[in-house]
Formats: sequence, structure tokens, C-alpha cells
Amino acid sequence: MKILSCVIAVACLFSITLSAQQQDLINDRELRAWAEKGDADSQFELGLRLLTGEGITKNEAEGVKWMEQAAAQKHLRAQFVMGSLYEDGVGVKKDEAKAFEWYRKSAESGFAPGQHAVAMAYDLGRGVKLDPVKATEWLEKAAEQNHAPAQTALAAKYERGVGASKNPSKAALFYLRAAQQDFVPAMSRLANLYYSGTGVPVDYRRAGAWYQRAARSDDPWASNNLAWFLSTCPDESLHNGEKAVQLASRALRIMDEAGEEQRYEMIDTKAACLARNGEYLEAVLWQKKAMTLLSEDKEVGSEERQVLEKEFKTRLDLYQKQTPFTEAEPQSDAEAAPLPQDTILQEEGIPGTPPKSKGSKSKSRGTVV
Repeated sequence: MKILSCVIAVACLFSITLSAQQQDLINDRELRAWAEKGDADSQFELGLRLLTGEGITKNEAEGVKWMEQAAAQKHLRAQFVMGSLYEDGVGVKKDEAKAFEWYRKSAESGFAPGQHAVAMAYDLGRGVKLDPVKATEWLEKAAEQNHAPAQTALAAKYERGVGASKNPSKAALFYLRAAQQDFVPAMSRLANLYYSGTGVPVDYRRAGAWYQRAARSDDPWASNNLAWFLSTCPDESLHNGEKAVQLASRALRIMDEAGEEQRYEMIDTKAACLARNGEYLEAVLWQKKAMTLLSEDKEVGSEERQVLEKEFKTRLDLYQKQTPFTEAEPQSDAEAAPLPQDTILQEEGIPGTPPKSKGSKSKSRGTVV
């Protein structure tokens, strides 16, 4: 995690003792005076300002000094930030082992973001020996505190059976809990489960509602997922080629503005959207571009590459015949039960439909947890 996003998240999610009105009245001189007297909250706030340059000249080294003093007084947010500083090498020499120790200190005192960070360290073997089971244990602790990122990571473990027994229904429930806190990755993953009938009955309208809510964010993959859904969903009544093209273009624009390289998945989506909108010549050109990008991506394994090349070629053939691509009906898990806690249709004012139950599995369009 990068320090700027880390400290901003900490400051936003866990307000410090000083109220916003008080902060407006407290200048750097007063804050420094309190920090020098040993007030941990003031040390944390001063360290935060120095690290980010917010309202003060940025000085990472001094920021680390004050942050460490606050952390030494068992200030949980300061301990967590110290972990991220060592993880990213900001103001200190990068040291994943020290990062883990600081995260662990905040985690053992019950700080949910710290518990999540410890879990990720165990999952990745970063600063500590790889241990997916211990990662799950720490995620459970954070999830109990309603920490949405931890709930999402825990759901992914239940979905995939990594570090925990595979349980798609339990995964759906944890994704829902995180999604109901407006955590975009969880919304996208939950939509994928509804779309594929994994852990829940197939329900295209619920899938579409969650894809739509996620796409209101600035996450390019969320826009991409909704675009794919609107152009390829097995339920033809939900197709909307024009809107799909707009969403696919938005996803690519967000990536471009962020300086990110174009992804073959998004180009493939754009081609499908153009075909659904009747723009077959453009669809053919975009599909060929997707195939080129796929061939240039060295991170794709040989087995996965063969599967994708076949899929891309199939879609290209369809577009050349002026036929849009539609995904096959997914096969719902026979034992899957609906989530009564999911009120997305009522919230979005969307009429529900009986769940689907026949066909073959569909795949995610790139959402990563």
C-alpha cells in the first residue's frame, strides 16, 4: 500500500481526538508544542502533516520521527502508519520485517486495518513466513469489526478455498457485508457470483444492480464489468449496446488519465460493446487490437493464453459475420440459497425475476481482490 493512500484512509476512517473545528484553529506551532510535551495524538497529527505536506513543508524524515514517538506510546494509527512507511520505504529504509512488526502491534491491540495488513503479509509471505491459514485467522478478526477490505479478502478465500475450506455461500455473505458499506471491489465480486450462480442462485438483475452501483465509482474495472454485462448477458432484455459502449470508453479513459497501459480485457470488452451496438467494423478492429495486446502480455501463462486466444478468435469470427457475442447461460449451484439480507433491488427500484438455473459457468471480467 502506498503511504499517501494509507494515511488518508486512516485519517478518514478513524478520526483523531481533535475535531475538525479544533484542527482549523490549531497551527503548526501549537501542534508542535503539544507534541513536544508528549501528547500522542499531536505527535501523530504532526507526523501525518509532515509526511504528506498538508498545510506544512513536507519533511518525511521529521514526519517519521514524530510518527514513531506516537507509535511508541501505543497509538494504534501511528503504529499502522509506521508499518506502511517501512513497507514502502518512505522516510526510512524499506524493511518488510519491520513493517510486519508494526502492523502486528496495532493488530494485537484490535486495530482492524492493522489486522488486515497482518493477514496480507501472511498471505504474501511479506516480512513473515507465508501462512494462508494465519492470514485467514487475522482476516476473521478484522471482518468481525466490519472492516470492508478484510471482509472482501476473507470472502475471496472462501470463494477460492485458499487458507480456508471452500464455501461459496459464505463468500457471498461476506462480499455482501462489504458491498453494503459501499466497498467497490466487494460489489463487483458479489455481482460476479450472482452472474455465474456461485454460492447464490443465478440472478441477472441483482448482478446488474451491483455492477451498476460499483460503476458509479471511479474504478475503471467496475465500468468495464458493467459494460461487459450490458453487452453479453444471456438475458437479452438487459442488453444496452449504446450505454455499454459509453461505459467501456469511460473505463479506458480512466486508465489513460491515470497513465495506465491499455489492458487486453478492456479492449475485448469494448469490441463486444461495439458489436452489441451494431458497429461491427469497429468491433472487428478492436477485437484484433485485443488479440495483439494479449500476444504481447508476458504475464499471461501459456495455458490461460491458449484459452483466451480461442475465445478472442471466436468473438472475432462472430463480429466479422455481423453477430454480437452473448455468453452462455450459467449453471447455478443446486444447493445455493438466496441472500435475504440483500436489498439491492428495492434500493435501486428494480423489479426482481425468478433465479435462473441451467447452463454453463461464466467468468469474471477482471475484478481483482
